[in-house]
Amino acid sequence: MGLQSKHLRIDHKLCTDCGICELVCSFMKFKLFNPKISLIKINYNYELGVLERAVICNQCGTCLKVCPTGALHIANGFINLNHSICSSCLACVEVCPNDAFVVVDGKPYKCDLCGGSPQCVKYCTRGALNVS
Repeated sequence: MGLQSKHLRIDHKLCTDCGICELVCSFMKFKLFNPKISLIKINYNYELGVLERAVICNQCGTCLKVCPTGALHIANGFINLNHSICSSCLACVEVCPNDAFVVVDGKPYKCDLCGGSPQCVKYCTRGALNVS
């Protein structure tokens, strides 16, 4: 479990790799339907019909320890990133044990649970995603 009280969880048995969570995430953050810039990544093995890996920020706090500007901070039970003071040093990206950061136009981005109401959970038709 992560450092913070709230984080995404995925039920591997329910996920079918429909991609809705990735599309919703990329649209909510960047106004583009592009799974390559989604802050949630699903790696599905179609031969075996199973989810192999879901890349999701588990709010572990590792990134907080290396941020030189304090741009990463805890608010509302999860880690937020304030881009107005971020130096784009990408130290957070390098230390993330989950590869949960995405770099867009030289700036790091991570899941902030859509401000506490994650849209990926809302639109997951199989109910594979939840917040705990």
